[in-house]
Amino acid sequence: MTFRLATGFALAACLLLTTPGSALAAESPHAKSGIQLPGSFMLNGRFDVAYERVGFKGNPADGSDAIANYHHFLFLTRDNGEDPFFLRAELVDLSFYEFGFTFDGGLEHPWRGNFRAGKIMVPFGPEPLFHKNYSGREAFDNEVLPTFFSTLGIAGNFTTTLGPLRVTTDLYAIQGYRVKDATASLDLKTGFSRADDPEIGVGGRVGLGWGPISVWYSAMVNELGFGRTLWLQALDISVWRIPGIPVVEDLVLGLGGLRADVSGGGSGIDFYHFSDYLYLRYYPNDWLYFQYRTGLRSTDNKRGTFIDDTRLDASDNSTHNFGVVARWGGMSAGLYYYLNFEKADEVDNDLLRLLVTYEF
Repeated sequence: MTFRLATGFALAACLLLTTPGSALAAESPHAKSGIQLPGSFMLNGRFDVAYERVGFKGNPADGSDAIANYHHFLFLTRDNGEDPFFLRAELVDLSFYEFGFTFDGGLEHPWRGNFRAGKIMVPFGPEPLFHKNYSGREAFDNEVLPTFFSTLGIAGNFTTTLGPLRVTTDLYAIQGYRVKDATASLDLKTGFSRADDPEIGVGGRVGLGWGPISVWYSAMVNELGFGRTLWLQALDISVWRIPGIPVVEDLVLGLGGLRADVSGGGSGIDFYHFSDYLYLRYYPNDWLYFQYRTGLRSTDNKRGTFIDDTRLDASDNSTHNFGVVARWGGMSAGLYYYLNFEKADEVDNDLLRLLVTYEF
């Protein structure tokens, strides 16, 4: 047996709390403090140890141990609330680095805003740090967007309250995507244009929160070259443990979908990608939850069709994930079972994962 060691993501909830306007409903009751450094800086990190069985279909005994992978990430933030300037960065390979300043309306006006620049975390979807849901897979397993959806650009955020509603809006311009030629497909994970010859993507995001319920709509338009245009959209909804209702107060629900339309090539060439997800968690208590997550991914569908049977391959797939996770302070342990299905060219790629995590 082999073990996979991964030094991975800082706790998402910790960055949620230090990112103005990034979250309308927190997804964890276990926020971590990190390591306080001089000058109001804070260091966060995560260390994982995972055992995996892969390469089987329905029976883990038929599989093999995963090949070891190593990832090293540390996150530095400075956002003390006492002065307007902030910094957020991943230190090891500079997956992102944002510099900016905040402003607000004072005590008489309940609004807050910020402007930031650098290799920014693109405000697309509900997750400020990494995208864990589209297609029903998370983090390094995600096949739709980059693990860190970050690229060179500028962004602004405005957050306020309207009665019981919390409202946040984002606008941004980034180094966007580019296709290799007029008939090429588009990979949303890796298909970015070069920094010295960028295609510019512009977009925005609107989030509404009411108590434990949050709704996000995200959109971006991007000229891809060769007369092609990308229109990327997503809608996400989350409900976090509505209090006072038996059973429901122990449930977390999330669902959403993403669609990427590429046009400008004409009939038979224009296409779209689509992915969605649904997850449900049950918390019998604050330190333990059971989770079911599912989602599908469909690529290169001809415009005007629901599913293009002529283009189906292993990249058109779905997953069902069952997990149980225990968390206490900075420690957590989870056991996950993934059933993965391809619409064509079926692959023996079900997955059993035991994951132990320390976060700070």
